[in-house]
Order: sequence, then C-alpha cells, then structure tokens
Amino acid sequence: RARALLQQLPPQDCDERYCPELAEEERRQLRAFSARRRQEALGQGLACPVPGPCHGCPCRKCGRRLNKGDPGVSASRLGDQFWHPSCFSCHFCQQQLVDLIYFQQDGRIYCGRHHAELFRPRCASCDQLIFMEECIEAEGRRWHLEHFCCLECDEPLRGQRYVMRSGRPCCRGCFESLFAEPCQACGDPIG
Repeated sequence: RARALLQQLPPQDCDERYCPELAEEERRQLRAFSARRRQEALGQGLACPVPGPCHGCPCRKCGRRLNKGDPGVSASRLGDQFWHPSCFSCHFCQQQLVDLIYFQQDGRIYCGRHHAELFRPRCASCDQLIFMEECIEAEGRRWHLEHFCCLECDEPLRGQRYVMRSGRPCCRGCFESLFAEPCQACGDPIG
C-alpha cells in the first residue's frame, strides 16, 4: 500500500522539502502548482452502498449496472455518479486509486502522478516535475538540463552524441570502452 501511494502521490509533486535542488523561482512555481491542484482537482472518493435513487445507474467506467446496496464509489467533484470499487482507477495507468484519492480533469479521474504530468513534464532521472523553461527531450522522455548525463561517468551530454543503455544515456567514450563489441576484422570497437 505504501509503495502504491508513493507511486501515485509522489511527495516531490507537492512539497518542496523533497526537491532540495530547486531554485527559488522553481520553488515558487511548485508551491503555486500544488496549491492550484489541491483547490481545483483533488478529491477523495467515498466508498458506500449505492443509494436507492442511483439504483440501475451505470458504472462511470465500465457501464455495467449498479444496484441499490451494491458497493460503490462516488467522487464528489464529478457529481452524482458511481463506480464499482475495482473501476475507480486512474484514467492513464489504470491502477486502482489507493485510499480513493484522486485528481479530476475534464471529467476523468487520475492518480496524482499522472494528473501532474498533464501539466508538467517529469525528469526521467530524478522523477521530479520540471518547472524550468528549458529541458532536454530525448528518446521520448525529458530531463532537467543538469540531469542528462552519462550513466557511467556523469559527464553532461547536452548537445553530444550518446547511446542509450538500459534506458539511460551513455557517452560515446564510455560506451566504446565498456560495452561496444569489437570488430572481428580490425578489433576496433563498433560504435
């Protein structure tokens, strides 16, 4: 449960104490972002028996009928609709929402992680939201400028050629010396 909560509600998305390297402007943006999300999108589903007036109404996710007295989940931010408990899950990752904590956007429910990612990119290295104007985008992921480094020597790779190794970037020098296969004819590493 604790692991799922940390995955769904990353503390660094709402508390600057978990982001010690942020500049003051980024801290200000994180505080404003977090306050806006809490005010406009955060909710907690209520698990309760489906009331009589909702007898026969469809589950908001799967469309199957909910009967009076069936276990259901309501989300106050989304009106008088109910979900089966197993259907009360994040629109993006489909994981059931631990402790029924959700964020809503455009009538859909999300875990905190994926709701935040609707508005801000997440660094593939440190898992924090990126509040800087500039970031590096490579291989379909984003990094803080200072976090896009070689997995072996930690040299910054901005503007340099690199090879992806186990989902992390590796500079050409480290790749050739540590991982490249030698050519059968000349013995030089195959880059």
